[in-house]
Amino acid sequence: MKKNLLYSLLTVVAVTISIFPSMGQSAGLANPIITEIMYNPPEANTDTLEFIELYNPNQGNPYDLSGFYFSSGVEYTFPNGSIIPAGGFVVVAVDSVAFENAFGATALEWTGNNLSNGGEGITLRSGGGSVVDTVFFDDTNAWADADGTGYSLVLCDPTSDNNLPASWTLSENATGILVATLTGPTEIYADPGAAANCTTVGIADDNVITTVVYPNPAQDVFSLKFEPTQEVGALNIVNNLGQVVYTETLSVGTTSTTIDSQLPSGLYILSLNVGDKREQHRLIVK
Repeated sequence: MKKNLLYSLLTVVAVTISIFPSMGQSAGLANPIITEIMYNPPEANTDTLEFIELYNPNQGNPYDLSGFYFSSGVEYTFPNGSIIPAGGFVVVAVDSVAFENAFGATALEWTGNNLSNGGEGITLRSGGGSVVDTVFFDDTNAWADADGTGYSLVLCDPTSDNNLPASWTLSENATGILVATLTGPTEIYADPGAAANCTTVGIADDNVITTVVYPNPAQDVFSLKFEPTQEVGALNIVNNLGQVVYTETLSVGTTSTTIDSQLPSGLYILSLNVGDKREQHRLIVK
């Protein structure tokens, strides 16, 4: 049943690409969200089942991905007429044939790179170069153990901040797909092309600072509140072109800071670094 459901959902995606006319960049709609990542399948040799899932949170409107592209993680540009149905999904995989053979469903195939087994940033940009969504995953204790275990990472709540490890967990969907590993067959747990049936419980992590950003979205002035810094730290704000547009040194014992950076409207990444600890948050400026 699960394979049939996946096939139906992804077939709708494939068919819809050729039906809906181009709508530019779907102005006024909520942006698509990265909701599932299989970055290190347990295959004994070359990974063929890596994939990234995108979700359209707009329940009443399809979303035009024409010209959108991944600028980090993998290489792929969506062709003209690429549409995610309202409330639907699209999957981009390292090997679309292997994906179809395994899951019985279709996927687009990226054109370059593999996802790093140790973690990295995946960034989706619009045709104009603006950041649409970004996720910095890794294989540390902050994240559920999806590194070669057979599980994909899934975002249970699409409204949560998908750049926080506590928003993700392991897929609970047993596919029945077995792959050969060095230690024997391992089953794949994944939900590509469908909503994940799971509950995020949050994962404890000693390598973060536990930051709160408010208000977010912000106008000009916003604040950060965090645990007392044990070492001198640094706060950097990066724009959607990857440029550092603001930096601040945090002295030992700092617990908060207020910023009036006069940033233009857009999506930014806040990076707070204290010793070997790091947190990254998305900031939206209206």
